[in-house]
Amino acid sequence: MELALIEKIIALFLMLFAGFILVKKDILKKEDSQSLSKLCLYLISPCVLFHAFTVEVTPERQKAFFLCGILALGIQGFFTFFIFLLDKFFPITVVEKTAVIYSNCGNIIIPIVAYALGEDYLIYITAYIGVYNILLWTHGISLFKKQQKKMGKEGNFREENFRDYEEASLFKKLSGFLKNPNILAIIFGFLCFSFRIELPRPLGQAIKDIGGMIGPVSMMVTGMVLAKMPMENFFKNKRLFFVTFLRMVFFPLCLLFFFKLGNIAGRLPMGKEIFLVTYLSAIAPSGTSVNQFAIIYQQDAEYASCINIFTTLVAILTMPLFVYLYSWLI
Repeated sequence: MELALIEKIIALFLMLFAGFILVKKDILKKEDSQSLSKLCLYLISPCVLFHAFTVEVTPERQKAFFLCGILALGIQGFFTFFIFLLDKFFPITVVEKTAVIYSNCGNIIIPIVAYALGEDYLIYITAYIGVYNILLWTHGISLFKKQQKKMGKEGNFREENFRDYEEASLFKKLSGFLKNPNILAIIFGFLCFSFRIELPRPLGQAIKDIGGMIGPVSMMVTGMVLAKMPMENFFKNKRLFFVTFLRMVFFPLCLLFFFKLGNIAGRLPMGKEIFLVTYLSAIAPSGTSVNQFAIIYQQDAEYASCINIFTTLVAILTMPLFVYLYSWLI
């Protein structure tokens, strides 16, 4: 199973390079990625998340779902607490804090799980995504708001600019937590799962088929964005490598130790496979939402984008490696 998972991860990153080549050869433009991103965010991803709840309802699955949610909360809590302590001795920026704490557990991990483990395991990733989004839109955004107020006091932030951002449609979309189609998909999917509501077969099939596009589309979009990123941008800020080390190496190693010491996988039948979904979500590259928050709050958006893209590139090596270590140690 682990070998198949590693092969699928590599295959998905080859799709990333396909998008990279299409832009480099001027077959597509970088701007085309915006339309594909909207398609992925507002249609494909919600279909995947909703379809994840159409599995057969069993007491074992319900128990595993809630345990994955509790584990996700514990993992995010550990990340947040560690960064809080680190900031006391080695001050880091709000972009670096959020980039380390919040991973891209949706666009990259959903296709990996669907391709390698099967659709039955997608329900467990929704537990992590649910916890992740609640914390991102409460704790995560509060970090940027605090920094914005601090900049205002220091005279580096123009209040009228913030009002313009606040009135913008993008800000309204980001601040409307319950309007997020992915959150709505999880809510309605969970209700159908809990009350055993079945959709009409044609509708269910349409949702399933649309969701099947998540892998190629999301990875090619990342490759298209990467194609137009000047390589020298990655070397402007040397702290990029430290942030990448924390997100892609240090935290995955800490979680491996925790999983081994706590015998997490032994708490459920098929626990090794089920909690692998949570582990993959936690060791993913930094989240793209950090870039969006950085733009809105004027917090070095270019640096945030570099962190996101660089950690994604590093993930080509680290994710297969840590999956192998997980299979060997857990």
